[in-house]
Amino acid sequence: MTWRDSVLLSTVLDLPVEQRHALLEVLVAVAAADGAIVAEEAACVESIMGAVMLHPEARAGLRNQLTDPPLWSASLAEIDRKHARIMVYLAAYVAAVDGEYDEAEVRLLRQMCEALDLKKKVLKDAFAWVESGLNWMASLHEETG
Repeated sequence: MTWRDSVLLSTVLDLPVEQRHALLEVLVAVAAADGAIVAEEAACVESIMGAVMLHPEARAGLRNQLTDPPLWSASLAEIDRKHARIMVYLAAYVAAVDGEYDEAEVRLLRQMCEALDLKKKVLKDAFAWVESGLNWMASLHEETG
């Protein structure tokens, strides 16, 4: 997780715990969109659970959802408009963490943006943010490797 992620996640801490939980349910749904949650996606979701300070019992429930993802529409409805953009950025990050965007993940991200009444540019910006962050991490790896 980079300093950029930390800034974004610190904003999530402003959310009530119910909305943080709903956000993580949405992220689980994105990770599962392609039919399988790989280790990188599970680790990313776990990392975000810790960063947004979810209670251990809530984390256990979310871990169970990794094998049986929730309906994303109900969880998405709990996220307020003010934080919708943050959710899209984090969801794009989860979708990319295994090295590629699966078509099903991208389709789900688009559906979520439509459900939140967000402009297409928000998702485009989220993809650019993720790419920038991944490039930044790769450059650090090259410098230290």
